[in-house]
Amino acid sequence: MDNLKVRLENCYGISSLDEAFDLSNARGKAKAYSIYAPNGLMKTSFSRTFDALSKGEKPKEERFNRQTTCIVEVDNVDIQKEQIYVLKSEIEINSDNEAVTNILINQESKARYDSLISNINKLKSKLGTSLQKKSKIKKDDVENKLINDFHADDFVRAIELAKEIVIGDDLGSFIYNEIFDPKAIAILESPEFLSKSNEFNQRYQELFNQTGSIYSRGVFNPAKADTSFNTLNNQGYFAGGHKVHLKGDASSIDYEELQEKMKIVHESIDCDAELKKLRGNLSKNAQTQALISLLESISATEVDLLLHNVKPENQVEFKRSLWAFYIQNSPDTDVFLEAFSANQTELRQIELDAATEAPNWSKAIELFNNRFVDMPFTLSLFNQVEAALGKDKAKLKFTFKDGDDRIDCTRSEIKSLSQGEKRALYLLNFIFEVEDRKRKSAPTLFIIDDVADSFDYKNKHAIVQYLEDISKVEYFSQLILTHNFDFFRTLSNSFVHYERCLMASRTADGIKLSKAEGIKNYFIGKWKEHITSSDFILCATVPFTRNLLEYIKGEDDPDYLKLTSLLHWKEDTSQITIGEYYEIYNRLFGTTYPTNNTNSFKELLFSKANEIKNRANHDGLNLEDKVLLSIAIRMTSEIFLIEEMRKIKENDAYWCQSKNQFGALIKSYVKELPDSNAIKTLEKVSITVSSNIHLNSFMYEPILDLTIEHLTTLYSEILELESAVSVPQESEPAL
Repeated sequence: MDNLKVRLENCYGISSLDEAFDLSNARGKAKAYSIYAPNGLMKTSFSRTFDALSKGEKPKEERFNRQTTCIVEVDNVDIQKEQIYVLKSEIEINSDNEAVTNILINQESKARYDSLISNINKLKSKLGTSLQKKSKIKKDDVENKLINDFHADDFVRAIELAKEIVIGDDLGSFIYNEIFDPKAIAILESPEFLSKSNEFNQRYQELFNQTGSIYSRGVFNPAKADTSFNTLNNQGYFAGGHKVHLKGDASSIDYEELQEKMKIVHESIDCDAELKKLRGNLSKNAQTQALISLLESISATEVDLLLHNVKPENQVEFKRSLWAFYIQNSPDTDVFLEAFSANQTELRQIELDAATEAPNWSKAIELFNNRFVDMPFTLSLFNQVEAALGKDKAKLKFTFKDGDDRIDCTRSEIKSLSQGEKRALYLLNFIFEVEDRKRKSAPTLFIIDDVADSFDYKNKHAIVQYLEDISKVEYFSQLILTHNFDFFRTLSNSFVHYERCLMASRTADGIKLSKAEGIKNYFIGKWKEHITSSDFILCATVPFTRNLLEYIKGEDDPDYLKLTSLLHWKEDTSQITIGEYYEIYNRLFGTTYPTNNTNSFKELLFSKANEIKNRANHDGLNLEDKVLLSIAIRMTSEIFLIEEMRKIKENDAYWCQSKNQFGALIKSYVKELPDSNAIKTLEKVSITVSSNIHLNSFMYEPILDLTIEHLTTLYSEILELESAVSVPQESEPAL
């Protein structure tokens, strides 16, 4: 996996992206790219696109339902779904990854185990078929029914118990499922059957033996007669004038005569209300009719045996006796038991080894424990043997201890974890997945989306370490996306080659990825070298220079105060020249830049801010542009506020004297004009940029996470406010 081509159009939030990634390890470069992208720009959409591909699905454009184009090629061949793994930014910890099971399996042991089990299962299946034919129970239910009837732990033990039963009678005529069908059992356990079964059977058998009987045992019985004659009547046979001719009768008879005839035939049973009810119940459905057919087909001795054994108190033993008869009379029984017994020693040894050996699993857990510290749980398995032999999915066991208290729970039962702990647990799945793919030597492109969120610094370092470990596997490649510049910088300082550190920006044509600048030290790497060649960098260095003066000389230093006037709207702001700023810069840094430029620094600031605002495309990190815009936004806001306060105070000479000027101005303005429409925009300025124009705001981290589009929009809003008031000529920013 050396060359990756990605062309996306209308894939979730990405309107267009066309990039090629050189993932070869030429000159020792790691097969990894890091991509810095502010939130809302492309990360989630990019990850969702690859996630869809990994599932064999086509990415979508969900908002406007536009036509989607998605071409992803590896070495000029379409990427396969199996080659993609996406580590999402969303935390999902409710289920265990299948890779947990996969790395537990010892393939050699599993192959031998499966071979032994396969042969046994074939013989077991053959025996099951034999028992199904004899019992008429569904084959899939035979094993459970047998185990339940013998209260055994497993199928083999039930068979062994059945073999031990001594059978004194021939039970070949009895079919388990016909006798113990729920509907048949309901009849057998009814009060009528329990009290009248022998008498009913005697009289029922006489129906076939009496002179002139219309019944033939096993062919035509009372239940069939009722069904036949009722069907004829219901279908209008008799109403149409037809008659029936019964065997032995001299003439045909109509329906009324037939009813009278049947009444006489059944007199011996129907004269007793309980026997009549029992006859009716036995004719109700196919299950009960099967029972009556059995009574017809067996001998008197067998009938007595059946009637005795179906009594409630005898049913348990009768079930076992039936199973024993089927099992003892099946040639498949001994073949199965012999094969099972012959292989038990080896099977148990394999299972014992599976319970104690899990090198891949142990390696993954050791990795997790070594990388991520201060986790509140220890890890083990609920079902190591079954998982190691591929008989069941692995179920992770999380053990929490507090003094003598201990609780074991599954992943879905875990409660009260911090976000960092949840993130670490989510990464555990990732570790298992990586180890599984290592085991298979599976070429994989990992898409890593903001993996460092929610972690403290020690665990962020652990993540970088692990990603670096992955980069050393020759068939693994990575695209690591993040909105965290500090994490982005850490990646470049560790294993991601500088040339493979990219920054995402939005253009009129879509998303563009460009090579990062000044990652290791933006101030030295870019600003220091270009302060005289770039007016944007020149303006952006003001807060940097001012903060250093604050650290070195304090807030009362004249140079510090003059630079404060370049960051706020003060009385002397308009008079400070570019040359004066260079004088201060030279004194601080020992440089010798020309100081003869008499142009207004403030005019330069606003001129460059407007250039940025009107620029169609913004490439790269844009830190100098963001800092410059932030200064211009706040200064323009202060111009607006001071002019408004001058009107309110009726004092054209008013200036704010507070050290926290912007905050003081907003507070005064809101107090005087609480319903002003401008307050909402001014609050955006306060929240977004005002406190961030400082080197000590974590190396500009807050501004880095702001998009340039957000700042240009806010600057435009402020300009609209400022243009709505009359500003003296000396205070107007150059537009």
